[in-house]
Amino acid sequence: MEPILSEQQSLMRETAVRLCKDHGGPKRARALRDSGTEMDIPAWMEIVRSGWLLAAVSEESGGLGMGMFDVCLALEEAGKQLLMVPFAEVASVAHVLGKIGKRAEIQLRAIQDGLQILVPALPQEGWGNVGSAIPAARFEGGAWYLDGTIRHVPFAKTAQAYFVAATVGDELMLCVVLKHLVTLNTVHNVDGSTSSELVMNGALVEESQVMARGEMAQTLTDCLYDLLAITSGAALVGVSAMALDMTLEYIKFRQQFGKALGSFQALQHRAADCFVDIELNRSLVYRVSATYDAGEAHRAMAAAVKSRTSRVALAVTRNALQLHGAIGYTDEHDIGLYYKRAITLASLYGNDINQAARFSALTL
Repeated sequence: MEPILSEQQSLMRETAVRLCKDHGGPKRARALRDSGTEMDIPAWMEIVRSGWLLAAVSEESGGLGMGMFDVCLALEEAGKQLLMVPFAEVASVAHVLGKIGKRAEIQLRAIQDGLQILVPALPQEGWGNVGSAIPAARFEGGAWYLDGTIRHVPFAKTAQAYFVAATVGDELMLCVVLKHLVTLNTVHNVDGSTSSELVMNGALVEESQVMARGEMAQTLTDCLYDLLAITSGAALVGVSAMALDMTLEYIKFRQQFGKALGSFQALQHRAADCFVDIELNRSLVYRVSATYDAGEAHRAMAAAVKSRTSRVALAVTRNALQLHGAIGYTDEHDIGLYYKRAITLASLYGNDINQAARFSALTL
């Protein structure tokens, strides 16, 4: 689906194309991976200057007054260029903070000015730890203290703070936890990104860092889970699209039996199937994000986005490797970077099976 974009949306997509090409790409992603660098700081600073992080925050709260649809337009381009930045995470957190009001003004201003990278630290499925426990909060001496462990948090080493959901008896509490108050255990993923375990043993949370409690906290946490599913799905569309584009260029000139690989009907059918699946995914992301902005979203559709984009991205990038032949399986070729990025993003925030089960639970 090619959407009819407003002038502001067209400008954002054009800007995203230029920015992501200038500050991303396989060569840059490979350099970051080989150096063990978690995040691309120059690319991040350009995103901060662009104002994208608060694109889906209302103008009254200091944002651009756009929506998650606009964020997804930029995230698709970020996926195409393998940008190693917590754009989806911070933009989703900023949108949730924008719903809170004055209590979140300081946090939003810090994100807008590039003074704080605030990433969500929520229990995840899809990494072999289904049903991870939510940290527990206790109130002592006029302050809150958190105890618990959260696994598989992306960009945790670079972030200055974490957006954490904790239990207070039967209630939920959303709060900001500063980095120096937790213990981090970090491993590298196949694409060079990182996954961290946050260990909190009495992590201090002052009253001003408590963003919401009770029913409001539950609503905002559900919203954040949905946004992370939608935004990571948008990035997966970009990864899939670029992998297919690279493959089409390759089979146009690579010859076998005196003919270009692209002239063989069997390979044409495989490429066509990949193209159709990517377009269906793009249409789904656009439709669900636009519906969310209109206040008409069903939570099951966020699960549908993540489930389908995860499955298709893995299938498309595997096909891309095979259509490149033996060279596609070497580390020297860039197509492998897209396959590895798809593996990580497909698992993040729930893989296709987890999200399909979630879709079923939300619709029954």
